Amino acid sequence: MTPEQFFSKNMKWLALALLILFLFKSAQSCNRNMGASIKETQYIHIIDSLNTKYNMLEKESTATINELTYELKLAEEKAAAADKRAGAVQSVAEKIRANTTTTVNVRGDLKVDTTETKKK
Repeated sequence: MTPEQFFSKNMKWLALALLILFLFKSAQSCNRNMGASIKETQYIHIIDSLNTKYNMLEKESTATINELTYELKLAEEKAAAADKRAGAVQSVAEKIRANTTTTVNVRGDLKVDTTETKKK
């Protein structure tokens, strides 16, 4: 059997096989495109969700940073005021000490403390 006879005898089967292959490849291509489209939609949704979450966390962290900065400034002011009061107390104590003379007499087991204040 020659190739021409083979092709003429089996032409309808060859055409049917090529048609089936063509339809199979077309369906495969459409399926691949549909899968890529679905994945693209999923990725866009995930990216939008991540952007939304990032923006929300950024706003929360900025608010927290501002609040903590305010509390830090407030604590610094309180510490400065406490230092100022401590300085004033120390100054008063030094002035009292400068005006007071203390004498301690020790006699046996009895200790006597006499404190005198200088009069101006």
